[in-house]
Amino acid sequence: MESKKTIHILLFILTFFTLTYSDIFLNPQIPQTLENYKLMFFENWPYSASLLFILLAHEMGHYLPARYYGVKATWPYFIPLPVGPIGTMGAVIQIKQQIPDKKVLFDIGIGGPAASLILSVIAWLVGISLSKVIEIPPDFDRSGFLFFGDSLFTYFTTQWILGPIDLSTMDIQAHPLAKAGWVGLLITAVNLLPFGQLDGGHVIYSMFGENYRKWIHRLFVFFMIFALVHFTWLLWGFIIYYVVKIEHPFIRDSVSGIGKFRFYFGASMLVTFLIIFVPKPIILGSEFEESSLLMDIFRLITQSVGLD
Repeated sequence: MESKKTIHILLFILTFFTLTYSDIFLNPQIPQTLENYKLMFFENWPYSASLLFILLAHEMGHYLPARYYGVKATWPYFIPLPVGPIGTMGAVIQIKQQIPDKKVLFDIGIGGPAASLILSVIAWLVGISLSKVIEIPPDFDRSGFLFFGDSLFTYFTTQWILGPIDLSTMDIQAHPLAKAGWVGLLITAVNLLPFGQLDGGHVIYSMFGENYRKWIHRLFVFFMIFALVHFTWLLWGFIIYYVVKIEHPFIRDSVSGIGKFRFYFGASMLVTFLIIFVPKPIILGSEFEESSLLMDIFRLITQSVGLD
């Protein structure tokens, strides 16, 4: 038992380091010196600490309801990712026994995204208020840089707090708290995708029961339209179809149902998903001058019918 706890703690510590150093680790453009690693630590630790807290709260939002209902669950497994702009693949807990009914499934499923949503919104709002707007020189070459995309929520709150901002000529020097909030919102949105055993899959299955199997595949086809906007969602479509699965495994109904409060709470979280969903999460600098495949198809259609 102690060895299992050691694994959870070790993954937590490793994830802290990958969050802190993902921008510098094996990056040929940054000298791998002790001084640079010290500078990166002091610059990034607010991002690492706050995002770890968001991830921990998300998993506790699953773990505590599971224990409340007597469902065995593991401690969170944090997933370090030493390369890339984010530094983690999130965290998971493992449910060790059958969930008794859909009401319990709903409470376990929605607790995680509800907790991470609240903390991510707070981190984002505080972080973006501490961020700076910088002007981009006309001859600046963006091609070697990565940019975070916007959801409806991040775009309008940025314009409200820092704006008006013309993102074609300006950029935001994001505070580490803003980055943690952005990543937390992205992870929350991905978990709220309403398929299989993702959190959103638990919620939507609990709300609509077995009838949802009649239309969930059509919803998945609609979701795959976003693969035409950004390749990220093609990868997620593959993971959902082959690993997570589109349909949720059978869980029996609760004797009293899930109740109106849970239904409306679930509906509000699914609407929230639409507000925090990021169509293009990571944008290459070269993509600013390129259109997406969806826009190319739309342009071709409008030209064909004489609307362009």
